[in-house]
Amino acid sequence: MVEEEGMRYPKPPEGEGWYYTVQPGDSMYAIALRFGIDLQALIAANPQVKDPDLIYPGQVLLIPFPQPSGCSGYLYRVRSGDTLYKIAKRFGIPLRRLIAANPQIKDPDKIYPGQKICVPVAVEE
Repeated sequence: MVEEEGMRYPKPPEGEGWYYTVQPGDSMYAIALRFGIDLQALIAANPQVKDPDLIYPGQVLLIPFPQPSGCSGYLYRVRSGDTLYKIAKRFGIPLRRLIAANPQIKDPDKIYPGQKICVPVAVEE
């Protein structure tokens, strides 16, 4: 259980993603939009929320990472301190190719530790 100002909320499950504390005015829909994920994926990742229309400030939700589909390379798990630029440089691929291989990333400046991204196979250009 998570306690916040005398309120007790069920803890979210362990999973692929990161944890977010609900803020005043948040809704599941708004949170899904903010993080660029499917609303149904957010609901499915949080079975402790019995009614998705009723979430409360202080509740902790699991924000699942959108998974790259059709990856023509391999999956890389983002580490603390990584940026797409650093990852592209590390693997010797152009940044634009790394971004193009990961359309699930809505903002290339926002990636998170633990997130899986597609690193395309390096090709000579």
